[in-house]
Amino acid sequence: MIAGSFRKLFMKTNLALFLLTGLLIASTFAREIGKLDFKTYSGYFVSNKFEPDDPLSFVALHDRKKFDQVFGVAFVFGDKSPRLPPNAFDSRLVLAAIRRGKAFCTFEVSSVTVEDGVVFLRYRTTINKSDSASFACPLILSIPKGNYQAVEFHENDKLVKRLPIARQ
Repeated sequence: MIAGSFRKLFMKTNLALFLLTGLLIASTFAREIGKLDFKTYSGYFVSNKFEPDDPLSFVALHDRKKFDQVFGVAFVFGDKSPRLPPNAFDSRLVLAAIRRGKAFCTFEVSSVTVEDGVVFLRYRTTINKSDSASFACPLILSIPKGNYQAVEFHENDKLVKRLPIARQ
């Protein structure tokens, strides 16, 4: 009788531990898949040949040549802006949002996640209007290369663009 009770308790305990372990593994796996490592960059200007008349532009860039067609390095004395390393495109995809107009815009990334092959880039903007000057303000960041189908740009909690990502 005692052996039977012990066996039932042992089996229930093992089952509970098995289920708990499975839940822990699943939640850890979901977190790792959900959040993407990202790096932001600055010290770049937007080429006046890239969509100059569009108030908003969004790009996903796979290589340095295309990046250089959109952005140039802004040289300022003593500038220590974080810039893309020479080999960035070996393992990373660059995403960018650009705001143009008579306002200077700053960006703050809230999160970068992925779900079912779609990257969700969430950021906040602060806009300072200008009476005379026009600006082209970029948000530039990189994420690990992956099997992504699209990226959604969410500005101040509002979807502003869903951009398909071409396979490379």
